[in-house]
Amino acid sequence: MSLTDPMETPTVAVTAGGELNPAVAADHSEFPEPSRVSAWFITVYTVMTFAANLTMLGPMLFGLAYKIQLIDPDGKEASLGLVVGIGALFNIVVTPLAGVLSDRTRTRFGRRRPWIAAGIAICAAAGSTIALAPSVLLIGTAWVVYIIGLAAVLSALAPVLAGQIPKAQRGKVGALSGASTQLAGVAASVAGSLLTGNVLLMFVLPVGLLLVAFVVYIFVIPDRLPVKAVVREPLSRVFQQLIFDPRKHRDFALVWFGRFFFQVGLTFFSTYQLYFLLDRIGLTPETAGQRLALVGGIGIIVTTGFAIVGGILSDKVQRRKPFIYLASALAATGLSLMAFAPNVPVYAIATLFILAAAGLFGSVDLALASDLVPDRSEAGRWMSILNVAGYIPSAVAPVVAPMILLVGEGQNYTALYLTGALIATGAGLTAWRIRKAR
Repeated sequence: MSLTDPMETPTVAVTAGGELNPAVAADHSEFPEPSRVSAWFITVYTVMTFAANLTMLGPMLFGLAYKIQLIDPDGKEASLGLVVGIGALFNIVVTPLAGVLSDRTRTRFGRRRPWIAAGIAICAAAGSTIALAPSVLLIGTAWVVYIIGLAAVLSALAPVLAGQIPKAQRGKVGALSGASTQLAGVAASVAGSLLTGNVLLMFVLPVGLLLVAFVVYIFVIPDRLPVKAVVREPLSRVFQQLIFDPRKHRDFALVWFGRFFFQVGLTFFSTYQLYFLLDRIGLTPETAGQRLALVGGIGIIVTTGFAIVGGILSDKVQRRKPFIYLASALAATGLSLMAFAPNVPVYAIATLFILAAAGLFGSVDLALASDLVPDRSEAGRWMSILNVAGYIPSAVAPVVAPMILLVGEGQNYTALYLTGALIATGAGLTAWRIRKAR
C-alpha cells in the first residue's frame, strides 16, 4: 500500500468527500462541521456496518464456541477463553494501529477502502482455516489472523461517523449503527443454528455478505484524500499516536473508560451465553442456537427501538448523558436477572434487558464520543483509540471468566453475571463526570 502525495485541490473548509480540511481548520478554535449527508449515504453505511459486525459477531457469539466444543468438549470453557483472549490482545494493538495508518494512507483507491478490501480477504482465508481446523491450537492461530482482518475493516469504517457526518445527524446515524450491530448479533445466532451441519459456510458466509456490501459502498461513500501533505514518519511515531494524555483530554478519557466498563459486563454475557444454555439450562447446541436466535429475534424490536429512539432523542434534546445512565442501569438489571435464571423464559427476559441496554448505549455512546473527539482531522486515530476500550474487555474478560466460573463447585454463572452487573454500572458513573457534554 503506497503512500503518495494527493493531487492539488482548492483550499476549502470541508472537502467534497465530507472530510475536514486541516489546513483551514487549524486556523479556528473549532473544526467546521461537514455537510449533511443523504439518506442513501446513511443507508449504505448502516448496511456496511451490519455486514462488518456480522463478520465479527458470527464467530464470537456462536461460531468459535460451537467449533471448540466439537473438538474439546471437556475443556471448552478454558479453551474458548484462551482463544478469544489471545485474539483480543492482538486486537488491542492492531486496531488502533490500523486506524492511524488509514489516516495516512494515500492511494488512488482512497485511504480507507484499501484497508477494508485487505481485511475482507484476510477474514475469508482465516475463517476457512478455523472451520477446517482439527485442533484448538490451529483455531487460535487462525483467529488471530482473522482479528487482524477485522481490525482493518472496522478501523476504516469508524472514522466515517466523526469525519463525514455532521453533529446534527450523528445521533441518528449512531443509533442506526448501534441497531445494526444488535441485528448482526441476532443474525449470527440464526445463521449459526441453521449451519451447524456446515461449519465452513458458518464462517465464510458473513465474509461473503461483507464483500457484496463493500462493492456498493465503493460507489456511494466518498473516500477522497484530505487536503494535507503527507509527512512520512517512523513507525515508532505511529505507535506514539495511539497514546493520549487523559488529563489533557479528560472527557474523552471518561468516554473511553465508560465504554470499557460497559463492554466488560456485556462480554461476560456474550462470550459464555451458549455454554450457559448448555450447562445450566441443559440444551443441546442446536436447540441452544435456536433459542438464541428466537430471543434475539424478539430482541430486534427492543434493541432497534432503544437504539433509534435513544439516538434521535439525544439529538433532539442535545443531551447524551441521561441515556448512558439508563443504558448502564438496564445492563446491570439484565445481568443480575441472568445470574439467577433457572430456565429459558427468565434467560429471555434478562437478555432483552441486556439487548435494550446495548442498543441504547451503542448509539448514544458513539454520538457522545464523536462530539468529544479532540481532532476530527485525525478521526481514524481517535475513534480507533476509543474502539480499544471495547476490545480490551474481550481480552481480559474471557481470561478472568473461567476463574470466576470455578468459584464454589464450578460453572458458577451466578458469580460471573453478578460481577458483570457491578462492573457495567461504571459506565453511568464515568458519564456523570463528563463536563463538556450534557
